[in-house]
Amino acid sequence: MAPPVKKPPKPIFKISSPFTETRWPSVSHEDEEVVTELLCNLLTPLGEHRRTHVQPSKGKKRKRDTRLHAHENPRPSPPAIGFHLLVGLNSVTRHLEALATRTAPPNAPTRESGASDKDGSATENETEKQLETTLRPLSMVILTHPRPSLSPSHAHIPTLLHLATLQPRPGSKTSAPTRLVALPTSNDARFASALHIPRVGAIGIYEGAPGANALEEYVRQHVGATECPWVDEALKPEWRGLTVKQD
Repeated sequence: MAPPVKKPPKPIFKISSPFTETRWPSVSHEDEEVVTELLCNLLTPLGEHRRTHVQPSKGKKRKRDTRLHAHENPRPSPPAIGFHLLVGLNSVTRHLEALATRTAPPNAPTRESGASDKDGSATENETEKQLETTLRPLSMVILTHPRPSLSPSHAHIPTLLHLATLQPRPGSKTSAPTRLVALPTSNDARFASALHIPRVGAIGIYEGAPGANALEEYVRQHVGATECPWVDEALKPEWRGLTVKQD
């Protein structure tokens, strides 16, 4: 009896995006140590204030006692750097989303939007003025993950950061591109210990933060800007074709 004829495997087609991927600069081990040390020195006073003057919650009974003694022992104000930091992945993401909304290019006009543009132009101008006064650019975003693309919770940060630092609309102020510093995961414990909190995840530092001049200058000299060519390519009205791979 003749052996059965093996059927050839069916071809598998894979469709990938024709645009290039987001790239962020790699940080050398020496630069990682310097950035970590400078950042810990910057965060330590804030953590000491939290450790000394902020008592952890112990339930409702504890809250009653603190209300009684609140006027007897007023809490001193935290260090100035505390008002120039964003701690946590959610806080950094929300701020970058707001910055990306401000720097987003205007939409192409349509027939339906043409009539409503005149009515809503005044409100849009007021909203833009409010965003410019409340939103502050970030000098750097520090992640405690060396490869954000491999982490579902960090994968959106490089592209979102690039969108937040696009060329702003005419008439708005320009600032230096925000640097993305991806550090090893082990640094999360060091930053959390310096801030006296359970976990950090991400830290955003506002531009011109007090006491952060040395860190800001070092990062701008040794860490390049994030590159996201596919966003720049997508903004151009060009057909890029379709990339099809057959295995």
